Amino acid sequence: MDETPPDQAPKPSPESHQGSGAPSAWRKKRLKLLLIIGGFAGTLILAVVLWVVVHAGKETTDDAQVDADVVQLAPRVAGQVVELSIVENQPVKKGEVLARIDERDYQARVEQAEAELESAQAQADAGDAQVEVAEAAAQGALTAANANLAGSSRSVFAARATLEQAWANLARARADLNLAEVNLRRSRDLRDANAVTQQQLDQAQAQRDAARAAFVAAQASVEAAKQELQRTRAQVSESEGRVVSSQPVGASIEVARANAAFQHARAKSAEAALALARLNLEWTRVLAPDDGVVSRITGFSGALVAVGQTLGQFVPDRKHVTANFKETQVGRMRAGQRADVHVDTYGRTIGGKVESIGGGTGARFSLFPPDNATGNFVKVAQRIPVRIALDGAPPDMVLRAGQSVEVTVYVSQ
Repeated sequence: MDETPPDQAPKPSPESHQGSGAPSAWRKKRLKLLLIIGGFAGTLILAVVLWVVVHAGKETTDDAQVDADVVQLAPRVAGQVVELSIVENQPVKKGEVLARIDERDYQARVEQAEAELESAQAQADAGDAQVEVAEAAAQGALTAANANLAGSSRSVFAARATLEQAWANLARARADLNLAEVNLRRSRDLRDANAVTQQQLDQAQAQRDAARAAFVAAQASVEAAKQELQRTRAQVSESEGRVVSSQPVGASIEVARANAAFQHARAKSAEAALALARLNLEWTRVLAPDDGVVSRITGFSGALVAVGQTLGQFVPDRKHVTANFKETQVGRMRAGQRADVHVDTYGRTIGGKVESIGGGTGARFSLFPPDNATGNFVKVAQRIPVRIALDGAPPDMVLRAGQSVEVTVYVSQ
């Protein structure tokens, strides 16, 4: 087996060195490319992770604006405006007089209502007095009727006793008359026989005449006693009728009380009319309902205005934010969650919290709600209004209704 000496071994040629360097350069380029791609991918992943971390638990919308409970300034009574105390965009305080309507007519109505109330109260007092009079009169009439009935009943008893005595007297007078007539006949017979004197006969005749007169008088007494008994019985019937007519004491009193109650009701009605007249007089002044600004003034001094006619728009100082979130964003929103409000006008952020979430989408409360049953329905993410209460803006940050803001709600809190 041949062996070649080490010093005679073949040496690599320069061409072989150039051929082995090409793959090494390619590997370096590939490594560099991989590093670039890896760096870009890592940066992208890091950005995604950072975005997720930063926006986790938050919902943001730029479809939001400053809002306020704007109300119309309108009088509650009709009349002529005699004074307008405001100018366009003037700040006002709560209770400040903004306009006055001619109050003379309403002042006269107040005075008229006061007079009617005094009259009604006087009639009510008279009704109360009439109740007392009716109670006393009814009780007195019933007592008197009962007393008359008792007296008439006693008179009947007395008349009956008198009649019985008259009958007894009549019977005695009849007996005396019969005896006198018998004595007279006997005396006449004796006189014919000259057994008695003429004087004795005359005496018997006088006794008979006296007995007849007494009998007639007794008959008259009986008739008088009968008439007296009938009269007393009539008095009893009359007294009984008075008692019967006086029995409904309660009804008479109730009538008087009902009249008094009616007069008191009229007095209350007059009081209500007076209160309404005073309210109308008070409403001749249009007052600021709260602290705020008056804009878009449409009323002027000297103009005739009707009830509810707009004199201007009142924008209160207290503002809130209406943020229209997509329906996919409000699933975790709750009242009381913290919110950040970025005001575009000032480029600054103020705090707030979710006050309430709308009961329907904005499209549902629009003037012409969309009808999705037409057959050409296209699904669009609806927006739901969310009311954000502001914690309070700095004094140098004047918020005006309608300003654009960006709202972020921390739904994880």
